[in-house]
Amino acid sequence: MTTTLRSALAFINIPSDDPAKSRVFFEQLFGIDLVPSLWSEKSYHAPISADGIDLDINVRHTPQESTTAFVAVADLDGAIQLATRSGGRVLWGPDELAIPKEDAQSVPELAEDPGGDSLGRAAVILEPGGSQIGLVELAEHAHQHFAFGKHQQPLTAHQTQVHQRSMRIAEERTGPR
Repeated sequence: MTTTLRSALAFINIPSDDPAKSRVFFEQLFGIDLVPSLWSEKSYHAPISADGIDLDINVRHTPQESTTAFVAVADLDGAIQLATRSGGRVLWGPDELAIPKEDAQSVPELAEDPGGDSLGRAAVILEPGGSQIGLVELAEHAHQHFAFGKHQQPLTAHQTQVHQRSMRIAEERTGPR
């Protein structure tokens, strides 16, 4: 049996006090070519997984800002409501991830798309255990790049079986959840 996920890891954001130096560091460490992002000359990105995951380096906005995984969700507002009802707190957003029109016009796929001037909308949540998690509702044109929605692959049968086995073992030890 396979499982269809309602979310997918989209990108990992690494805030930096000096994005250009961080770019060189991560290029050398991971052997990747980080390119300037469309939305900022001080931001860099590169795909790091065939699963659609990108590594992003952006200017640090606050001294407390830390590396944050952004998970794609179908409904950002609904996910924020669920997160806050479950004890989370919104740290940032929701906000539009705008792509300047002149940059969007230079990419044929974006220029032809009416929503091509945005990557989508995002927010950062502080979960009750004290860690940050990013949520992003991707624009339709970004779904294929980030392997989300109809482009998302389900978990393999092996992954599902191992997880179900782990759940049974946990229930035997501690009882049902």
